[in-house]
Amino acid sequence: MKLPSMIKGWINTSSSPEKLLNKYIETGDKTCLSLLVEQFNKPLFHYLLSMSDRSLAEDVVQTTWLKVLKLQHLPLTHQNVKGWLYTIARNTLFDELKRMKRWQWQSLDEITEVMEWNPLINKNAERLVQFNQALEQLPFFQREAFIFQQDGFSVSEIAQITNESFETVKSRLRYARKHLKQALGNNHE
Repeated sequence: MKLPSMIKGWINTSSSPEKLLNKYIETGDKTCLSLLVEQFNKPLFHYLLSMSDRSLAEDVVQTTWLKVLKLQHLPLTHQNVKGWLYTIARNTLFDELKRMKRWQWQSLDEITEVMEWNPLINKNAERLVQFNQALEQLPFFQREAFIFQQDGFSVSEIAQITNESFETVKSRLRYARKHLKQALGNNHE
């Protein structure tokens, strides 16, 4: 069954994030903001969770959206909405970490619950635990760059988000990969 083209336009949610944000800023249309939240809330939360604990990640992602909400009447100067949102989230996280004087996090070993593993997935689960532990051991900025790259950002975009040079980001990524390989052994990629 084909939909009339007029109806297709009504239900087309493939608008770019930039168009959605511009429309929200111009008109105050909360539907546009809702679509942005729907598209970016989980990835932002995942990034924040990988850099902090669950409670702080929840607070920071909420604060990030409140900041976006307050920016309604400001002109949009960023062409990459995803990068702009991650920059807001990152800066908000830094502010909270400074306020709480918490730059390093407790190891998950200290708070991990004892779990029973299914023997069929035991090996993969062990690898995942080893990887997560190795990731936790990375210095904050190396871990951040690595996580951004895993979230699909290019080196240039990471440099823009973190306000660092391209070469600094490349170096952080290189050291992160080196440390992960050392921690996991050369047989894990």
